[in-house]
Amino acid sequence: MIDDPNFETRILNSPGPISEAFMDDRSFLSVIIGPVGSAKTMSALRKLRQVGMRQGFRLDAKGRKRRKARCGVIRETYPSIEKNTLPSWFRIHPESDGVFSRKAPYSHRLNLILDEDEYGQPSDICELEMEFRAIGDQGVEAACRGWEVNAVMIDEADLQPPDLLSFLSGRVGRFSDLDPSLVVDPQIILSLNAPYMDNWVYKLAVEKELGELLSPELAEALGDRKLIETFIQPGGRSPGAENLHNLPKGYYNIQAALNKHRPSYVARMVDNKFVPQQFGQPVNPGFSYEQHVRPLEWDRSRPLILSCDQGLYAAATAMQHTPMAQIRTLAEAVIMHEDGKTLMKIGPTAFGQMCRQMLNDHFPSLKPDMLRVVADPAAFAAADRADNEHDWVRAFSKSLGAKVRPAKTNRQTPRLEAIHRAQAEIDGYAVDPRCRHLIRGHLGGYRYANATNGDGEARGRLEIANTIYTHICDAEQYGALEAEGMMDFVLGRTDRRGASRARARERVDHGQGYFSGRQP
Repeated sequence: MIDDPNFETRILNSPGPISEAFMDDRSFLSVIIGPVGSAKTMSALRKLRQVGMRQGFRLDAKGRKRRKARCGVIRETYPSIEKNTLPSWFRIHPESDGVFSRKAPYSHRLNLILDEDEYGQPSDICELEMEFRAIGDQGVEAACRGWEVNAVMIDEADLQPPDLLSFLSGRVGRFSDLDPSLVVDPQIILSLNAPYMDNWVYKLAVEKELGELLSPELAEALGDRKLIETFIQPGGRSPGAENLHNLPKGYYNIQAALNKHRPSYVARMVDNKFVPQQFGQPVNPGFSYEQHVRPLEWDRSRPLILSCDQGLYAAATAMQHTPMAQIRTLAEAVIMHEDGKTLMKIGPTAFGQMCRQMLNDHFPSLKPDMLRVVADPAAFAAADRADNEHDWVRAFSKSLGAKVRPAKTNRQTPRLEAIHRAQAEIDGYAVDPRCRHLIRGHLGGYRYANATNGDGEARGRLEIANTIYTHICDAEQYGALEAEGMMDFVLGRTDRRGASRARARERVDHGQGYFSGRQP
């Protein structure tokens, strides 16, 4: 090893396993979402550096491996880069390393020693250039024009314009002074705090609305690499919170106390929860994206419940209960306008066809005797008619091709308790990522109404706001109430004494770490 008193050893501790997995990820779009202080920016910058060091090489006249790479960082303004991004980068490589230029766009040129020969001399060298660009008032197209990089990081991605991604997708993977064939794993890296649910990054990274990125050409070019992978760090006050060893004691509790008047800020910046940009607290505060959202498999051996909330804005969920009465919501049926902000009106016949298609798509070969359909008991009053059809239940049942039963109750308290109880228990609740609308509801779209009336007088009791998420959340609640009777359903409706319950009437309530490479 080179014995030089000018060398300085800097050790960067790993923030945690989520950050490590993110740094190792090879996806074309790699996203990390975490609370303030979780080292996500540092992790993203280290990831850029690793991408540079993975580039192909040529042998020079002395037989040494020579790699060349250019990686970029982009955000809204140079003051933001100065204040928020560069301090993190300088913890990896101080400004005194290599050659740093503050002429816009800022650049940092470094020679990294990746390996040495048996005599302690450099045998593998990466010439890395880091470039920091701001969008400013010139616009995204002008900011990205002429940029050729191996990888780029969008810092505080939720604060950047959504069209930035489309421009950058044509900029990465184009740089190599040696040979284009030496370019390895070009990437776009996004780092941010938990975004609002209306933000473009939430739709991209969480709901996987990829739009024009879903092209056969791109998929073919990526080969064995994924198109996108999202890494969500635990909240700062959650078990497994990352980077605590690099933060002052009680850091997150202090942040929460100082900002208790801003609950949405605490939710996003401290607890890393997604919240809507609207007034009111979530009705289901126990819901956690990290804990409750995961891909689920349909258990063909257990009944499937299709639970519906009727009306002109009808919605439905498909769920199962485990033998321990845990809730597993597998799919949803909701019809939205193209703007994604308003629901479309739908009659019972069309909604029945929509639900039948959803069942065919996600639960092929479902046996009729393994399906139980329940709906809001109010629908059985036959007072809700649409498009001059028969009463809602009869028309919906005929179109769906299955019998519809009234849910146990539509009283608010027992319905909410069924969901709250499940979400509070360990593994008591899970929802599949494809239930996008329902997830948004749980994250805060399903919320309590303003605490005051229009004249400023305080409300006497909590009321749930009528939003586009109310219907899907109500539908899920009707299904959640069915857990108590599902074992009877499986066993042919027998009670504990084995007596037949086939003729019994259902009681229904109709009430309302590592740091490779050195800088010589």
